[in-house]
Amino acid sequence: MADPSDLLRRFRELGQRREPDLFEGALLISSLVEPAEDLDEARRATAAIAARVAEAGDRGEALLAALRRVLFTEEDFRGDEESYDLPANSSVAQVLARRRGMPITLAIVTMEVARLAGLRLTGVGLPGHFVVGGPDLPEGMFLDPFDGGALYETQGLARRLSAIFGSPVALGPELLRPDPPRAILARVLSNLRRSYERRNKWNEALASLDFSEAMEPNNRTLQRERGLLLFKCGKTPDALEVLEEYVGTAEGEDAETMLRLIEGLKSRSGGEGSVPEEPARRTFKLDEARALLPRVRELTSEAVMRYGQLTEEHESERESIVGEWVREIHALGLEIKGLWLVDFDSGAGYYCWKYPEPALDHFHGYEEGFGGRLSLQ
Repeated sequence: MADPSDLLRRFRELGQRREPDLFEGALLISSLVEPAEDLDEARRATAAIAARVAEAGDRGEALLAALRRVLFTEEDFRGDEESYDLPANSSVAQVLARRRGMPITLAIVTMEVARLAGLRLTGVGLPGHFVVGGPDLPEGMFLDPFDGGALYETQGLARRLSAIFGSPVALGPELLRPDPPRAILARVLSNLRRSYERRNKWNEALASLDFSEAMEPNNRTLQRERGLLLFKCGKTPDALEVLEEYVGTAEGEDAETMLRLIEGLKSRSGGEGSVPEEPARRTFKLDEARALLPRVRELTSEAVMRYGQLTEEHESERESIVGEWVREIHALGLEIKGLWLVDFDSGAGYYCWKYPEPALDHFHGYEEGFGGRLSLQ
C-alpha cells in the first residue's frame, strides 16, 4: 500500500521535471485514488496491449487502424456512461482494469499504448470533454476514446460538445491545440477533486489538491480552493488564514470578491470552528439549470440591492447579507466561486452565471475557471 507522504514526494519530484511523464503521473494519481493499486500490473497491461498493436503493424496493418481495433473493438475500451463521476474513473489503473473511464483517462491510456506502439498522438482538452489528436491521425481529425475510438473532424466535435452542453457551440482553433502533460495531469486532478467534493469527501479532495499544488506550484487559484476546502473540513481558522493570505496578494475585483466571500464564510460558520451541514451537491442538465436561474437571480438581486444600500460603516450587516446569500445558494445545490458568481455543476464542467447577466449562456470545464468560459449559442 502506498504511503501518502511518499506518494506526494514522488509526485512532487515528477512535477519538478521540465516535462512530466504523463502516464507515470497518472499512475501516481491512481495510487491516490486507491493506495493498494498495483501499478506494475497497470504497466504490464498497457505494454501487452501496445505489443499487440505493434505486431499488427509488423504484419502490414496500419498502426492507427490496429490501435483502434485492439483498444476499442477487441478490448472494448469506452466511456463509462453509467457512473461517469466515480473517483475510479480518474484512475488510469482502474480504467485499464475495467475498460471503462472518463474521456481524459481513456485518452491517457490511448496515448500511452500509441506511444509504445510507435504512434505520435497528443491530448486535446476541450471544455467538458477530452479527445486525442496528433500528427499520426488523418489531417483535421480527432479520435474520441470515450466514443469507442470514433474519428471526428472539427464540425463533428462541435456537435459532440453541443450534445454534452445541451446548446450549440463553436470550436475555434485555439481550443483544438494539444495540451502539455502538466496541464493534462492538472485536469485529471481537478476532475478527481470535483468527484470527491460532490460526495462531501473533503479530506480526499484536500489530498488531491496537494498533488495539484505539486504539479502547479505557481497556480495561486489553488490557494483559494484550499481555503474553501479547509472550511468545508471544519477547519475554519485555518481556512480563513489561507483565504486572507490569498487576498493579501490578490488585486482588483478578485481581491474585493474574495474579501466579501470571506465575510460570508465568517457569517455562515456561526462562530469559529463551527460549520453547518453541507447540502447535497446536484448536477444539472442545461434546461434544468436555466429553469432554476430565475430563483438564483431573484435571491442575488435582492442581496445585491440590500448590500448596496449599506456603507462600509455597516460591515457586520454586509457580512450578514453575504452569509445569508451563501446559505440560500448552497441550499439549491449550487456552487459559489466568488461574490455574486454562481456555478451549476453539469457533471462535465460548470454552467456559469455572474450577476447581473440576463441568462445562463456560458460554460467552462472544472479546471478553466471564469476566465475560460465558453459562450453557448
